[in-house]
Amino acid sequence: MASIKVYGIDKKESEEMKLNNKIFDKKVNESVLQQAVRMYLANRRKGSANTKTKGEVRGGGAKPWKQKGTGRARAGSNSSPLWRKGGVTFGPKPRDFHYSIPKKVKDLALRSAVNVKYKNNQIMLIDNLVVKSGKTKDAAEIFSKFCQGEKVLVVKDKISENTFRSMRNLPGIRVISSSSVSTYDILAHDILFSDKDSFANFSNRMMRKV
Repeated sequence: MASIKVYGIDKKESEEMKLNNKIFDKKVNESVLQQAVRMYLANRRKGSANTKTKGEVRGGGAKPWKQKGTGRARAGSNSSPLWRKGGVTFGPKPRDFHYSIPKKVKDLALRSAVNVKYKNNQIMLIDNLVVKSGKTKDAAEIFSKFCQGEKVLVVKDKISENTFRSMRNLPGIRVISSSSVSTYDILAHDILFSDKDSFANFSNRMMRKV
């Protein structure tokens, strides 16, 4: 049966947590990982780029000069795309890049992302992650025992205000609840760090989707 070690806050092994073989099977589907990441990045795009067309540019009402006799090219409006400060032809307009992939593909991608970390021994579990002092230096001391400069995704449910405050200013650390973890979040960080209760909640969330 799949299992993972659980450490105390002093990095001494305290127990071994059993994992569900249906989830932690070390199988990685790279195709669905790519689909999930592309969807996540596309859905983050604001799509707010905007250029003015000939009809939206200020001015352009009067003909710049008469049609014939000046020796210059014919011109009907100074808002023409051919003119400096004129409108833009086929320029970008606000658009929605949002799209979705099937729910089963999303679920498979999430399990694959977790198994990437599991295969590479990049999941760190501790008994309980609490920083009562609320001081950043105390949180930094804890993380320094488990990682050395890597980007860390902290999965933590029911986090106290002091614990969150102690971690929010640490570079490379992101705190998120087990119900909000996405495929992109896992792949964008080097280490998945959690306490055993929060990780159990996260595992149960994935189990319901098998």
